This record gives sequence, C-alpha cells and structure tokens, in this order.
Amino acid sequence: MTHPFERVNFIKTPRKYDPKADGAAPLFRRRFTVTEPITSATLYVCGLGLGYYYLNGTPVSDDLFTAPCSDYRKTLWYNRYDVTEQLCQGDNIMAVQCGNGWYNEPFATSWDHNIAPWRDNPKFILVLEVNGRRVLSSDANWKCTDKSAVIYNQLRSGEYFDARQYDPAWMSLDYDDSAWANAVSDTTPPVGTFRQTPCEPIRADRIYPAIEMWDKGEGRYIFDLGQNMSGFVRLSVDGRQASGDILDIHYAEKLDANGEMDYFQMGNHYKESDFAHDRFTCDGKPFVWSPKFAYHGFRFIEVTGLKNPDLSTVSGVFVHQDVKLRSSFACSDDFLNGIFRAGQMATWSNLFWMPTDCPTREKLGWCNDAQASCEQMLTDFTTENLFAKWLQDLFDAQLPDGAMPGICPSSGWGYGWGNGPVSDGVLFEVPYRLYLHTGKSEYLVRALPYFDRYLAYLETREDAEGNISFGLDDWAPPNDADKVHNTFINAVYRVKFWRIARDAAHYAHLDTTPYTEALERQIARVKAKYLRADGTCVIEKQTAAAMLIYHDIYDDLAPLAGQLARLVEERSFHHDCGMVGLRHLYMALNKCGLHDYAYKIVTAEGFPSYRNWYNDGMTTLYEMWNMQASHNHHMYSDFMSWMMKTIIGIRINAHGYEVVDIEPHFFDGLTFARGHIDSPQGRILVDWTREADGVHLHIELPETVDALYAGSVLHGGTHDFVIGA
Repeated sequence: MTHPFERVNFIKTPRKYDPKADGAAPLFRRRFTVTEPITSATLYVCGLGLGYYYLNGTPVSDDLFTAPCSDYRKTLWYNRYDVTEQLCQGDNIMAVQCGNGWYNEPFATSWDHNIAPWRDNPKFILVLEVNGRRVLSSDANWKCTDKSAVIYNQLRSGEYFDARQYDPAWMSLDYDDSAWANAVSDTTPPVGTFRQTPCEPIRADRIYPAIEMWDKGEGRYIFDLGQNMSGFVRLSVDGRQASGDILDIHYAEKLDANGEMDYFQMGNHYKESDFAHDRFTCDGKPFVWSPKFAYHGFRFIEVTGLKNPDLSTVSGVFVHQDVKLRSSFACSDDFLNGIFRAGQMATWSNLFWMPTDCPTREKLGWCNDAQASCEQMLTDFTTENLFAKWLQDLFDAQLPDGAMPGICPSSGWGYGWGNGPVSDGVLFEVPYRLYLHTGKSEYLVRALPYFDRYLAYLETREDAEGNISFGLDDWAPPNDADKVHNTFINAVYRVKFWRIARDAAHYAHLDTTPYTEALERQIARVKAKYLRADGTCVIEKQTAAAMLIYHDIYDDLAPLAGQLARLVEERSFHHDCGMVGLRHLYMALNKCGLHDYAYKIVTAEGFPSYRNWYNDGMTTLYEMWNMQASHNHHMYSDFMSWMMKTIIGIRINAHGYEVVDIEPHFFDGLTFARGHIDSPQGRILVDWTREADGVHLHIELPETVDALYAGSVLHGGTHDFVIGA
C-alpha cells in the first residue's frame, strides 16, 4: 500500500459548489466504537484546503493550517498523528472542521488563484487505525453542516466569526446532530499523489501583548504589539460587549504620519475582497478568539466596535513553521545584533509551508526571494525538512517542456512573468544547499532529471547570439532605472546551473563529460562577451563584477577585484545592486580579501542601508530600500549568512559540516563576537574577545568535525588562541 487512503474517499457537505461563494467553514462528526483494548492508534488526515481534527472533544495536535499547500493536481500532502492517548475503548467521537485555504479562493487577485483548476468546496479524507486495523474512515455515514460560527474564511483576506452560532459541544459525544445532513463522498479519484508531510507543522510560537493603545473615537482603537510578525489577533472580549456587537479587525505593519493604519496600497491586489480584515460578532459573554483559517502580517491591530477596552483586550499571536533556530549571533554592536534579530523574525514570518515573500500582501512562494535566502535559511534555521517538502513542490511545478513559474506552488500563474533564471534557479539552489548542509547527495541525484529538463528548456529560449533575455533582472535595487539586465544575469546563472548539474551527475554515477563540456562552453561564452582584455567586466556595476567573482568566471581575479573595490568606493561604501547583486556582493568582496568593504556596506549610514531601516524602527526586514511596500521580506537577508561566515567565522565548503572553515574577522569597532551553528554532527561555537594582549579566540567543535583554521587542521574539541597584541 503506497498510502493509507486506499479505497477511501474525500467527503464534503452536500452544498452545491458555487465558485463565487465565500462559504462558511463546515463541520463534520462521526461516532464510532472501539471494542478491543488499545495498544496503538494512528490517524491519517488530509484536508483540502484546511482541516482541524478533534478526537473526543480535544484537538489531535497543536498544528495549524493543515494540510500543506501544493499543486493539488500533483501532490496531496497528508499528516499522521499518534492518537493512542486520546482514544477510548468503547464509544468515541471524531469531529472535523474544514476551511478554504489555498484550495478555494473565490476572489480575483493578481495571481489567479480564483481560476485554479482544482477548486471545490473544502473537503477531507481520514483514516483511523487501531492496533494496525482500520476502524474509521471518511465516508457518507459522517454527519455534517454548513452552519458554522466561522461564516467566512479566506486565507489571504480574513475570517468572520459569529460567537452567537458557536456551540463548543459540537465536538462532544453526546451532542445532538440529528438535524445535520449526511456527508457526500467525493468519488472522483484524487489526481495528486498522496505524500506524507515531511516537515514541521505550522504552530503558534508566542503571544505578543499590546504595548500601547490609541483611542481613535467612536469605538475605534489601534493597538501596537511592538513587533512585526506573521499570525493573527488574540481578542479577549468581556461582558461589556453586547450580543450582536460587531468588532471589525484590521492589520497593518506601520502607521502613517497621522497615526492611522498604513497599508502601503497593498490592498490594490484585492479588488474583490477585503484586505487583512477579520470580524468577530459578540454573543454577550466573555470570549477569547483567534482566527483559524486566515493569517496576516502586522505590527498594529485596529479594532472597531470596542467598548472601553484596555491593553489586555488585544494581543498578537506569532504563527509560523515550527522550525528552530540553528544559529546564534551576538557582538558588541547593538546595530548588528538588531538587524540580525530582525532577519530572524522576517525569516520565521515567511516560513508557511514554503518560503513566502511576505505574510502581508501575497503569502506566495516567490522563487527569486528563495534563491536569494536559501543559504541563510539553512544556516540559521532547521529548515531542511521544509525545503525537502518545497523541493517536491518545485518538481511538481515544472512543465513538460522544462519551464518553471515565478511562484511555487502555482495554480497556473507565473510561467509568463516573474520567472526566468533569477527565479527558476531555486530548482538548483535548494537541492545543492540541502546537500551541503545535510551531506545527503540524494537531493541532487533526485533533482537531476529536472535539471536536465530545465537546461534543455533554456536552450529553446536562446536568441541568435545565444543570449537568454527573459525573466526577472536585478530585482528591487536602490535605483530601479540603473540596474544590470537579465541577459547578463541569466548567462552567469547558467554557469551555476551546469556546475550543480555536473555534481548531481557525479553523485548519480553518470558520465559527467557532457555536463563539464557544456559548463566550459558557457564559461567561455560569458568571458568572451563580458570580460575586457584587461580582465575587468564590461558592465560597470557592482552586480556584474560580484557575480563573475562569486561564480569563478575569470582568468585572473585581480582585475575584477580592483574593479569591484572601485565600484564600491565610488558609492561611498554603499551597495547599488538589487537582490541578485546583493546576494553575491558580500562573499565576492570576501573572496577578494575585501572583508572590510563588505563590513562597511552592511554597517553603512544613509541611503541605501540597513541602518536606514534600523533607524526607522524596523523589527523585520523591509522589501524596498526607500522603506515603502512590505516591511516583512526576507530577500535581503543574506547579510546574516555573511555575518556568520565572517564575523563569527564559521563557513561550510564542499565538505559540508565534516570539515568547516573557521576564519573570524576582528573588525575595528567590535570588541567581541560570539555565535554558534548546530550542525548535523553537533554544535560549532566561536567566541572572540578583544583584550589588552590581543584577541582571545575560543573554538568548540564536535568530536566528528574538523576545522581548517590559519593553515592548520583542528580536530574535534576545544581550542583557544591569542591573536596579536
């Protein structure tokens, strides 16, 4: 049996499907009896789009927003839960509530999910096994109703909840469901392949209490949580609110000059739906509520309709993929500590079954953002399982001709805009970084057929001169009118792609000659077109020089290093590149021995700079250097990886974590730095402090890890040095 759902169907309510209807979140119940003593009980579930599962009145887990999103035509992710302790010998009750999620979005946006080919009423499939024997499954014997306290739910716009319709007994054994209808068995065979979810669930991380509240008059209040985040409100109402009172809840990342909610015009993408809007209808009794089928990006929450609230009325629930921090960073500079923490919060806020661009406007798996941040996310978080899940989504997204979309998963949008090597390169980046961070070459081997298909596809996109000029360019630079064209970027990325494909072929025990020859041809093309006779790049931009250096496309490093240094100096040690260039710039400067130049860019004052964001009060990373648009993006987070590799000095190479490079740089102005990375072999820690007699360096290595330091090999254990006076 390839999955637990053989001879079982999805079920849904008998309501006729209306593609324009928003719909309530339907409820399902099923009584069943277990006659034998229980030694083990396992529940398998898949909700399309979302499902919450209750056994004998309690949730089967703390997981939120299951099942994971996907191209439902290709993959159906299911979850497995051990419910041994919740099950009783004798009578039991299983209850389920379903929501729309990504499966059923009825309103038009810029990304066409309303015309997704799979859309239908929400549904679920379920199997319960006791002592290895199936005792319950989803079928037409389940009772169901569309009358739910959740009267509206859309993942990207909001949720409406009417407490007057809520009866907590609906999931109890003795509840009277005689007026409910029988569920309808969806006999259409599922098109997607059932796959067990390999990654951590989405869960509530922590609650941020409101730190300030402003009375805007007529029952309208704005609450400041003090932290930008992904998640939703925790609303506490009491007897001051009468039955039928409607509380409208809006979310924003910042306030405007007048102290009002500032939405950055992000609602422009939601012409047929409210943007970031929840609604709670009171029943006259105390109630603590959070939405279950929608989430938002926010620091500020506005509630209209409140009567004499206080700070305890509103809190923010931080929700994200339940991955843990893998690294730590601390130093004597509060600014560097602050931007690193903002990067952590921005990353967490954008882990939601995929690496999203932002939790506010889109919540989409933009591939260009992920190619820029993948290394950082694996360095700083335990994201390998999430990337393994998303890698399957990437495979599913590839068309037969090799084309990839700009977002993944996609319902069909993104193959005509937002793609190209700047985005599509994540197909290569993810398995390569997974290989480096886990030591598992099977990620590369499994991806090789998709590499081959994509590389062949790129050949069909060449013009007469062999150029490829489609897709994104150096996205979102400080000056949008002055950036490197995608023709150059695509040419360099093809070098990267052929290198990774060659490595994959090696681990697949295939002949690497065709890959090596194609790689050499592409390197020669780039050199011939973009290198001058003196070895410098014909494009006088930081992005161009940095990419050539980073990807080893030169005969002599010195001319390019000198050119890049000059380009940085001419900008007074500021970057002039977008997300592609900045992903390469720091390590290209390191490669040239210009670590101080990279440090000056990271710590620069004025426009464009991280310090501008920091001085603006950022608590997550921004999307634009002019501080407009989203305030919770991760695409400029590569500085975090650079800080770990350069200030802390822990850097992996082709050997992964078995042999690491330890090379901290003791920048002027820093008196100490300490940090660690939890590798698969154990914790690698570096701690240095500037003292009167020199820099005291302390290194701790797992027993199975070696480190290259100052020309020597350090074996596992503790090592201490004093460098210079």
